[in-house]
Amino acid sequence: MTDGHTYYDGLIQQGYPTDQALTYTQQYYPGFAPMNVATTPMPIPTPQPIQPMMQQPVQQMAQPMMNSAPMAVAPIGEPKPIMTWAAVGCIAVALLLTIMGQFGNSWQVSSEDDSLSLGLRNIVIDCSEQQNESSCISISYTLLAEDMEKAANENPPSEPILKGDIENYCENSYELVLEVATATNDDALRTEAGEDRETCLKNDSAGGITGLILWIGILGILASTVMLVMSMLGQTLPGGAENYGRISSWISGGIVLFAAILWMIMKNNMDDALGTGMAFYLTFFAGLFAVGAGVLDMLDKRE
Repeated sequence: MTDGHTYYDGLIQQGYPTDQALTYTQQYYPGFAPMNVATTPMPIPTPQPIQPMMQQPVQQMAQPMMNSAPMAVAPIGEPKPIMTWAAVGCIAVALLLTIMGQFGNSWQVSSEDDSLSLGLRNIVIDCSEQQNESSCISISYTLLAEDMEKAANENPPSEPILKGDIENYCENSYELVLEVATATNDDALRTEAGEDRETCLKNDSAGGITGLILWIGILGILASTVMLVMSMLGQTLPGGAENYGRISSWISGGIVLFAAILWMIMKNNMDDALGTGMAFYLTFFAGLFAVGAGVLDMLDKRE
């Protein structure tokens, strides 16, 4: 029974429980019974039982298959592509609207007709609906000229719509009224002309400051557009800048909104004849779109 004991002790050393080791040994060595005193087997190769070796791989194969089942479930909070496209669309619209506001000539428009409109620093006079169109063109051309005396001696253009700088219009209007006040020795008219000049120039000052701030906003929105597009495409920018598109759109939108509100505070309505025009509203909504783009990008990236 030496071989039986050797086989039995080998199974024990491999980690089999005593009862299983006894069962397997008796299959090959009928009538085998373990001795009361354990013997130290020689380290010789031992045959392996067929049944245990088949059960162990089956259990090891079954366990990974059970563990791999949850991997088929899609992760919760996966980014929604529609949010990314919406964010990019909003920031692109914001960029377009801000540029339209920057170059628009309808920040203020005539409340009675469309004969007069102001941009940030430009003024447009439309003489097409005036009763004496030629006289309107001649006077407007002189008022909008950088050199009023020189323009007065020139032939005015035939185009009924004329455009020039607000500053030139304010200064030339003041000079004409001042000449009349001096000729008639009317101090009240002279004082009124000076007040009108200051009122008119406030619009030029408001437009200049607003335009400068809008340029900063436009550059910020343009940078935000690039960042959001690169982030959507999975591309990287220097310094990981594609990860800051959301913050950049918020800041840029705030700058544009600040510019529009500041213009509203600084500008001055000339003789209550002008009302807020379309260019202001385009700029205001551009700021909202830029802020909204950052919000959509935040919703898209939530975990």
